[in-house]
Amino acid sequence: MSKAVIYDMDGVIINSEPLWREALIHCFNQVGFDFSQDKCRVTQGMRLIEVVEYWYKEQPWDNKTIEEVDQDILQKVTELILEKGLEMEGVNQSIQYFKNKGYKVALASSSATSLINAVLTKLHLKGSFEVVNSAENLAFGKPHPEIFIKTAEELGVKPIDCLVIEDSFHGVLAGKAAIMKVIAIPDEEAKNDNRFCIADYKLNSLSEIETLGIE
Repeated sequence: MSKAVIYDMDGVIINSEPLWREALIHCFNQVGFDFSQDKCRVTQGMRLIEVVEYWYKEQPWDNKTIEEVDQDILQKVTELILEKGLEMEGVNQSIQYFKNKGYKVALASSSATSLINAVLTKLHLKGSFEVVNSAENLAFGKPHPEIFIKTAEELGVKPIDCLVIEDSFHGVLAGKAAIMKVIAIPDEEAKNDNRFCIADYKLNSLSEIETLGIE
């Protein structure tokens, strides 16, 4: 029986993926990289610095450093989230559902700590999670399981007793690599992606959590 649930942030508790894409396209285009929606999906779920490094190798630019572009994107997406970020359907209900069942509840995101804090403030979720972790300063980002294993340790729960909720394939892969059960909630464009078959459950939204009958 699971004893803890670990939420991803982007695309799970906040509808930020469209805002990430807007920020990425805007900032990459500023350095002369013809970026697109399709390219955004390739690196979805990865840490921002890894996203920037990935695309720099694909098409190097020379008017800004990788670190400068990383900070430009972080600033832009933070502004967009604070301006128009919306909570995903069923967030509060699902958190309360797990807490009522005695689960420990945590948040583990690839996003920077500053962005996590902005999202929790925006959605009035400060204090909702027992542990909040960012992969920002870890040795590895998703799909490596490091952030999930670290979060389980801080919760005092074995990885095998944890349930992960993710929207991206990289996140689902990280959860499975940590030997955790995984609920996948892919967005509309990724619903038919066969790779999500590795998840233990696949839902349309957090509002369907109760239908699983999880104990």
